[in-house]
Amino acid sequence: MGNLLDGIVGQPAAVDRLQAALDSPLPAYLFVGPAGAGLRSAACRFAGELLAARSATPERERRLALADQHPDLLVFDRVGAAMTAEQAREAVRAAAAAPVEGDQKVIVLSDVDRAGLQAPILLKSVEEPPPSSVFVLLAEEVNRAMETLASRCVRVDFEALSETDLGALLRDDGIADERAAFAAAAAGGSIERARLLASDDAAAARIEAWRGLRPSLDGTASSAMAATDAALAAAEDAAAPLEARHDAERAEADERAELYGTNAGRSSLDERHRRELRRVRTDELAMGFAVLSAQIRDEARTGALPAEAAANQLGAIANAAEALRFNANQRLALSVLFIGLGRSRL
Repeated sequence: MGNLLDGIVGQPAAVDRLQAALDSPLPAYLFVGPAGAGLRSAACRFAGELLAARSATPERERRLALADQHPDLLVFDRVGAAMTAEQAREAVRAAAAAPVEGDQKVIVLSDVDRAGLQAPILLKSVEEPPPSSVFVLLAEEVNRAMETLASRCVRVDFEALSETDLGALLRDDGIADERAAFAAAAAGGSIERARLLASDDAAAARIEAWRGLRPSLDGTASSAMAATDAALAAAEDAAAPLEARHDAERAEADERAELYGTNAGRSSLDERHRRELRRVRTDELAMGFAVLSAQIRDEARTGALPAEAAANQLGAIANAAEALRFNANQRLALSVLFIGLGRSRL
């Protein structure tokens, strides 16, 4: 397979830092970057190299880590809106336990910026883990609640991917130029989003549907609910390519379990699939919000929409996007948004 770090796309500074860390890894690392920049994948790739460096079967360690099935790679993903106290304590217990196979264990904690009150539970273990454990924490930002925790880690920054990097990645995947360019432009810097859009024949039609949505809003609950139903149906359609990929991943995981004699990470795989499905639905809505926002700005620029009305509409979209980011009920958030957009046009 070669060095797994070579598969981290569009992050040369981060790759250089992680490559240098392999010779003498420190107890804890903090990967910071926007959603879609590939932090979780990078963490598993880094873990695979750490485990391979101390193994007589490095290719096995790399393959299992990349598939999230290595018994000494423990990934703790947020289940709800924030990390729970029990999840934090489970990570602490995992760090204290001996590795299952080798002499090294890697513990990955996702969305640590949403750990909130649980950050102090993690602090002691991250600060002074057993020699056999390495922590990799993932966050979109370093907020006030996790500043002390972050100060105990080596920070590695990741950037949102450019359209150029995403387009090149898709073309390397065998995607035709025109479709690669469309998916890269619509992905918002997200690797996963770009790949899904590139495999989705209906993506362009859904964007056009969003562009035609605002004229149907008249401030009534009935028009808002009709638009909400259409938006949620589009989000479900957007998830179809991902569900097909998940089926293939589960089949591959079963094959690896039979080949290597370990089914470690299967529950984590299922949980990741659930989280990715919610993410792709939320990303679809975010893409729709971006389409609406671009329309509003264009209308304000040409004078077709008064500046105050444009500001109100953009603010309503921003509020809805923030609510969805923190796992608000999607139907309710959309209904409120569409009622507001309709009334602001009256």
